[in-house]
Amino acid sequence: MKPPLRDGSLTHGMCKACGDHFASQWTGLTYAAYLERFSFPVVMVEGEGRIVAMNRPACDFLGRGPAQVIGLLGGEALECARARLPEGCGKTVHCPTCTIRRTVTHTHQSGQAMDRVPARLARSDRPHDLLVSTVREGQLVRVLIEPRA
Repeated sequence: MKPPLRDGSLTHGMCKACGDHFASQWTGLTYAAYLERFSFPVVMVEGEGRIVAMNRPACDFLGRGPAQVIGLLGGEALECARARLPEGCGKTVHCPTCTIRRTVTHTHQSGQAMDRVPARLARSDRPHDLLVSTVREGQLVRVLIEPRA
């Protein structure tokens, strides 16, 4: 063998930030830790439309913490005014035309990512114009919510 193969000294290294990043990749991340890496509102939604995880910017957007939102249907969590109708979220006459619901469902069923789809959220306080992006990650859909200017 040629040197440095028998030389046990350190020949390469990485900074602490990179070391921490790769260590978290090797040991695995919780959804919460993964989502906190995003600086914009992101939620993870399962196939039936229930929220399973969200990050701090999403909490700020919704004005509620994860304990108050996880397990809710998307329209319930987003406080869609129509989700409060007697039929409930996903079952009103308005739901089939909901851009947010259709975008999440399409990505979940097809695996096709959607990028910055214009949507309007009808909340009781006021309507919100949004851009919604979705990506399927395993059995979940990652939903990015951006305010539309």
